[in-house]
Amino acid sequence: MTKRMLSVAAIAVLALSSQTGWAQSYPSKPIRLIVPFAAGGPGDILARWLGQKLTVSLGQPVIVDNKGGAGGLIGAQAVATAPPDGYTLLFSSVGAIAVAPYISTVVPYNPETDLVPVGRFVTAPTMLVTAANSRFTKLSDLVAYAKANPGKVTFASAGIGTTPQLGSELLKHEAGIDMVHVPYRGAAPAITDVMAGNADVIFADVPVVLPYVKSGRLKALAVGTPARSAVLPNVPTTAESGYKGVLVSTWYGVLAPAKTPRDIIVKLNGAINAVLASPEGKAFVAEQGVQPNPGTPEDFGAFIRSESTRWTALAKAAGVKLE
Repeated sequence: MTKRMLSVAAIAVLALSSQTGWAQSYPSKPIRLIVPFAAGGPGDILARWLGQKLTVSLGQPVIVDNKGGAGGLIGAQAVATAPPDGYTLLFSSVGAIAVAPYISTVVPYNPETDLVPVGRFVTAPTMLVTAANSRFTKLSDLVAYAKANPGKVTFASAGIGTTPQLGSELLKHEAGIDMVHVPYRGAAPAITDVMAGNADVIFADVPVVLPYVKSGRLKALAVGTPARSAVLPNVPTTAESGYKGVLVSTWYGVLAPAKTPRDIIVKLNGAINAVLASPEGKAFVAEQGVQPNPGTPEDFGAFIRSESTRWTALAKAAGVKLE
């Protein structure tokens, strides 16, 4: 009996020491950070900046890999089915994690059981923008035209179930207007088409549209936050424009395949929080007009659940389906 107990204890010690060794030796090779949207969009920009900083702090290259399509499901599935060793991570926004899996007719993964939160990164305010030569100069212009011309205003998005679509669905509901959805494989091609006048408007993250608004290639109609943006203080809020319920922001965070060792999750979480707390991190979020969101993996998990409840209810009420 004593020998058996000693054997069990020895196995437990070996298991514990091997788990601890994972964090000590991790990472020992490049890490792939999958962005489930096309290159050039807000998620891609933020992921590449974070990847550069983590490359320095972790001592191994963090390589961004864009896998767009299906509202983010394709990229997220690639992570959900990857080996749980910390070398394949997901940099995602609300759509691929808290919305798309719940409105899709074919669900390739379960975000609650196939993925584990690592850390929330930042929240980006969104801005409703239109082409520089658009007939709209303020949000009230858009609403008035849409009411007089049902179905003639088009709004672009980064894909079905993404924040740009949900923001416009909120506006449709609050203003009582009819607009037509034009989905793209990411924010970058959607914004390009809005600039060209092929789609009328888009709710896009401030960091990605900021250069175009400042250069005059896009016109800002309203920012979807309770207070005005510090980087574009002259742009009114949706509330100031008469639509207090149209509050739209996009959060971003890192997730890993389920069963990734806990100590690796903790190490990655600490590295993300350290980046946000650094002088470079503080300067970056101020310059981009985003809000830092440091916290624990558990904090991020609870936040994802609350966001899923909120946005999935809206998507279903609006009849949004991913087929």
